[in-house]
Amino acid sequence: MTQEYTNVNGGIGERLKTERQRLGIAPTDFAALCGVSRTTQFNYEAGDRAPDAEYLQRAHEHGVDVQYVITGQQPAGNDDFVVIRQHEEVAASAGNGAVNRDHVDIGGLSFSRKWLAKRGLNPALCEVINVSGDSMASKLNDGDKVLVDTSDKTPKSGRAYVFLQGDELLVKYCQLLPDGMLRVSSENQNYPTYDIDLSKTDGVSIVGRVRASTHEW
Repeated sequence: MTQEYTNVNGGIGERLKTERQRLGIAPTDFAALCGVSRTTQFNYEAGDRAPDAEYLQRAHEHGVDVQYVITGQQPAGNDDFVVIRQHEEVAASAGNGAVNRDHVDIGGLSFSRKWLAKRGLNPALCEVINVSGDSMASKLNDGDKVLVDTSDKTPKSGRAYVFLQGDELLVKYCQLLPDGMLRVSSENQNYPTYDIDLSKTDGVSIVGRVRASTHEW
């Protein structure tokens, strides 16, 4: 059984390392994403241990081509796309707020690796979230899905972000102002702009920047 997982002739460990490097994620960071220790990650990549099913599922959710890792084979064309995970129980409100509940992954949407790379997006640090409400219409409409870059948490003027305000998950334009103020505005002018004093509010956190959307007709 040990020989099956050695790196000789490109074993599972070597292919796992290749996939992690392709995603541009450090071993320690990838271990944390997949819920294992740094030592376990190195053991997997060295071929000293076989990755279990739970680990492989998490690796898949973060962009690893698990079929290639296990079999060494890639179906034609599959290496051109990556699946970004999508959540069932999370909706970012383009309105007065959607209550954030514990999410369940339900697969995801496929994106071109070249398209993501051109925009500097790491698929392991992106999520697909549903939009509800009309405060961002016509830029983002009720039922649309947004691609969120969770590595970009610094609001900039004119950019849309998904953020938590208490128990509510919102998608709005956000801008950092002097003295720790966060200005929140909507595309729909029926929703007034408001400011949040971050120095006095603990319940606000930026999930990430909206980088793309799919329109629901």
